[in-house]
Amino acid sequence: MLALGKKVMVVSSWAPPMVGGPQNLYNLFSQFTPDSYCILTRHETVLQREVTGSKLSGKYFFCDAPSENQRSLIMSFHVQKGTAEIDRMRRRVPAIADNPFIKNSVTATAKMVRMGVRIVREKGIEFILGISDEGPALISSYLISRITGVPYALWLFDIYRGNNLTPVSKLLAMIFERRLVENASVVIVTNECTRNFYRNRYGSDLRCAVVHNSIFPSDYEATRTPYAPREPYTVVFTGNLFWPQERSLFNLINALDRLRDLPIRLDLYIPNASASLRKRLSARSNIRLMAAPQSEMPGIQCKSTILFIPLSWHTRAPEVIATATPGKLADYLASGRPILVHAPPYACLSKYARENAFALVVDEENSEKLQEGIRRLVFDLKYSCQLIENAKRTLYAKHDAYFNAKKLAGIIGSVSRSASKTTACGHDEDSATSPPGLKQRIDCLVALAVGYSLSSVGELAKKTSHRMLAQSNTSPREP
Repeated sequence: MLALGKKVMVVSSWAPPMVGGPQNLYNLFSQFTPDSYCILTRHETVLQREVTGSKLSGKYFFCDAPSENQRSLIMSFHVQKGTAEIDRMRRRVPAIADNPFIKNSVTATAKMVRMGVRIVREKGIEFILGISDEGPALISSYLISRITGVPYALWLFDIYRGNNLTPVSKLLAMIFERRLVENASVVIVTNECTRNFYRNRYGSDLRCAVVHNSIFPSDYEATRTPYAPREPYTVVFTGNLFWPQERSLFNLINALDRLRDLPIRLDLYIPNASASLRKRLSARSNIRLMAAPQSEMPGIQCKSTILFIPLSWHTRAPEVIATATPGKLADYLASGRPILVHAPPYACLSKYARENAFALVVDEENSEKLQEGIRRLVFDLKYSCQLIENAKRTLYAKHDAYFNAKKLAGIIGSVSRSASKTTACGHDEDSATSPPGLKQRIDCLVALAVGYSLSSVGELAKKTSHRMLAQSNTSPREP
């Protein structure tokens, strides 16, 4: 296994065994020695129903894990009143407990900062790695660094400011992104489009490194078979479906409705299927909606006729479309099956696919073009096999988890060695007699003020929720 050379704390709202973005985190950190890193995350990451991945070997710290007294209170409430009563009680809790501003943006950040500072000091953490989310993990990494003096890096799977966030998260992104990016030892991104995007936004000298989404090629090497499509043909989509993809998936469904002369069906392995998607699929015999654990995905993908990867037009966050490369792309590259990309021409995914010639790209919202693309992938075997070879070449060059783990370890090692030794609030140890500059003073005061405010409001929300739970626990049971 690889040693990071520094004790690293990963700060992430979502972590393995959750799949999706956390799976990319697992593929790299599973190769590091368990004592070289720890993970600060949320307890619910291991409690979600859609958990189908594997847990990392490093130590987990949960910023939202209940204390022993709280756990006893909750358990006694379960015994006395049952699940239905708990659900009714939760609906009566004041808005402060479930308000997205309190619950997601404030409380999560407050808890992460409070626990993160303690972990840094008690466990001798030498480097902090903040993972992309709606803000809590990114802002927490910055605040913990400013309070403790430990350097940090950001690992962005998507852009932060300009993403499709809640109103409060958008406000926080506008306030914090420049500070987060410019004070980081390095900003790690998943493709060259995102690197160029941030350098255009904050200057060409921005410290930025590219580590592409990664998988283990060996998971697919024994499963791949020669491409020889047979009836009934299948177009397959695997993984979570989010707002950047839904419209383009509907375009495919409409195209398949008009492709009735071809024995073909659409298989969707989507664990988080929305109500709108389920309604759209009702009464369609040529579409199947299913779910399967992550361990079965290589076999499912390698048995398909075509793998479909969409990004949509006319979204609320076009900058995300312009910079994103979905995590499932690496899986598709390894599958030995032709890939159909349906995304706008300005999308990073479309450009990347064309530059490396690993997919047929339909960059128009045109049902006839989608139908033509499907027919070509099924019947033009020479063309499809060339796409498959190009996909494998791209996989081994940029998406190999074995190579990218070494690259990530090198990035962390180099930036942590080159980072200046700072004490809390930006004082340089080598010039401790010199007063910090005005910018450092302001930056530190803002960090501490925001951290204090987040902690205060988060503590208020927590106390309110526990008081309501305790009151409901001691009140007579309703008939």
